[in-house]
Amino acid sequence: MQNKLKEANNNGIFARLLAWVMLGMLLVVGLAVFVVMLLLSWLLIPIMIWRAKRRMADFHRRAQNANASNPYSRKSAHNNGSSYSGGRGEAESGRVFEAEVIDKSE
Repeated sequence: MQNKLKEANNNGIFARLLAWVMLGMLLVVGLAVFVVMLLLSWLLIPIMIWRAKRRMADFHRRAQNANASNPYSRKSAHNNGSSYSGGRGEAESGRVFEAEVIDKSE
């Protein structure tokens, strides 16, 4: 019985070696993919943050230009001495739309 087990172990040594080599190669490939993704994120994250800041600055610039040209904004009403703010809070600004809701599904 012991001889048969020794023979089975000796016969399967090539298969074991192949399995360990394949496992090692798989680990190396996985590590390489991980390092590439990590480096890619380190490169792309600052670029994405810069683009988001630029878009927000453009959005704020357009909003300020739109508020400056809007005759119904609270700034112009305040500058003209009017105390009416359109029934809106201090944080909100822009146009006031009045509408009647006939049906909620519309």
